[in-house]
Amino acid sequence: MTTVTIEQSPAETTVTFRAPRRDRIGWWVVAGLNLVVAALLATAGITWLALCWLVIACAFAAEALWFGIAVLELTPEAANLGGFRRQSIPWQDVQDVVRYRRLGAWTVRLLVPESGRPALLRVPASTWGLGGQEYDRDFHQIEQWWLAHRGESWRPARAEAPRLPSQE
Repeated sequence: MTTVTIEQSPAETTVTFRAPRRDRIGWWVVAGLNLVVAALLATAGITWLALCWLVIACAFAAEALWFGIAVLELTPEAANLGGFRRQSIPWQDVQDVVRYRRLGAWTVRLLVPESGRPALLRVPASTWGLGGQEYDRDFHQIEQWWLAHRGESWRPARAEAPRLPSQE
């Protein structure tokens, strides 16, 4: 289940999304299994393949670390993305919130035409087919938050620009 925290302050409400524990643990388990395979290959004397498998184990461990620090904070002014690189995207700059499928996992994209690149959110996500209902709930919450907080001055970037497919 995605951890959602709603923090109340006197002036505003903030919603925070973090990666579910089961996803972080899953990445660590896969990294550990690959490390065991690397050790078995090394003891069998196949060192070049053991090194390759060790690199794969390290890649999964890096993904586990990266996924573990991913945070999405929704404020009335902006969507704040946390991780190795922090980014704040004002709601009035967001043109759409869409579902996006990447490497078998469902994630959320914020379409921001001013910057030229969409912002891919690390959380919420539905990884390995797990957490589909939580992902749908969280996606809907982000979409409703954008609609409620984009402001009266928000206008579509270009009326003739077609909407990107949601890849559902």
